Amino acid sequence: MTYIQPTISISETVDIVKDRINSETPFCLTRFGDGEICFINGNNGNHVFNKKNCREWGYKYPSEVKNLYDDCREILLAAMEGSDVLGFMSKNTDTLPAGFYNERRWSLPVDFLKTLGRDISTIKICDGMIARSKSVGNIINFKDILNGRDLHIISMRKTLLEKKNLSKILECEVTITDHSADINFNNRTEFINSFKYIKAPVVLLGVGLQKDYGVHLKRDYGKIALDFGATIDAWSGLVTRPWFKEGNGQDYLMI
Repeated sequence: MTYIQPTISISETVDIVKDRINSETPFCLTRFGDGEICFINGNNGNHVFNKKNCREWGYKYPSEVKNLYDDCREILLAAMEGSDVLGFMSKNTDTLPAGFYNERRWSLPVDFLKTLGRDISTIKICDGMIARSKSVGNIINFKDILNGRDLHIISMRKTLLEKKNLSKILECEVTITDHSADINFNNRTEFINSFKYIKAPVVLLGVGLQKDYGVHLKRDYGKIALDFGATIDAWSGLVTRPWFKEGNGQDYLMI
């Protein structure tokens, strides 16, 4: 069985993003990691995992575990169908230790894309770790990518991010929307509608499993939406991944 692997390099992806930003062309890049793969594949029978996610996403455990998986899968597939570039971890990624990659955990069979009407020979797929690469996730390098365009961030880390004076670092206007932990798959309509108030052309997302936000931002509001995930945690000063610690390989993400 052949599993999905990147079809474009990180540098090629950066060039695409720069072009879309400079031309202000609507665009969406969405990454799929091990958590997303787990929900797409279906209930893994891990009771601790399922109980935790039911609690966090507003479902009753154990009676609504199936509902959680079904709702999450629908959102993830919508993101996979509607994004211009998809991110899946490269087996040769240099952002994590050698041997970390496991195709069944970090990827999907190539044939899976066919069920969504997407052709592996034409679709652009980048390394899912792109947001944690030095060329993108290091804020000084991201400043070069942004090229003075205003930026909006959607994240649960609003208070911490506001202390980092990102507007000064990036030399543009940076605005931030708080993504409350109470927002789940069943009560998010009002939050999605609030995207119409975002003025900046570029939007970074650090919102967990709600991966289709980028598609809404591109399709409905003409934004350039980039899924940054836990890199937003590092920018806010939180070590939510062991790799963010000094000397562990991704400390260049920390501000």
